[in-house]
Amino acid sequence: MTQGDDGAIAAFRERFAQIMVDSGMPRMAARVYAALMVTDSGQLSPAELSEWLGVGASAISGAVKYLTQVRLVERGREPGSRHDFLRIHEHTWSHLINQSDPVLVRIQAGAGEGATVLGLDSPAGQRLDETRRFFAFLREEIKEAMAKWHRLQTAERDAH
Repeated sequence: MTQGDDGAIAAFRERFAQIMVDSGMPRMAARVYAALMVTDSGQLSPAELSEWLGVGASAISGAVKYLTQVRLVERGREPGSRHDFLRIHEHTWSHLINQSDPVLVRIQAGAGEGATVLGLDSPAGQRLDETRRFFAFLREEIKEAMAKWHRLQTAERDAH
């Protein structure tokens, strides 16, 4: 458990969850994710989450299903135990961004196909070609940004 004022931590947890909701995450998933983020271990059991958040097991189950599908959390089990836990993936956000490439590839390819079908002499074809070029650009920028992030992480780790 993270040290600090429990009331302040709970208030922050709910504010952080709201940021995630405002970014498009389902409300209960955002609350579960925020609860995991504010623990030192980054892991809690479904029962602990239920107690912390004051909700039933079915609400936790639905949130966990969403969070595992988008790969923000993973399920686990302590060796020799029958009790499951949920934990934040190590390097959650860089992991998530790295895994977005197949989706970006599909959008890029789909837009390219549409531009070919419609022709670059039409406004729709030009719009789709711009989409294709944007996603090609975005993929390259993400690749470079992730390489830079890994270099920064390595330098920070080596400094400590």
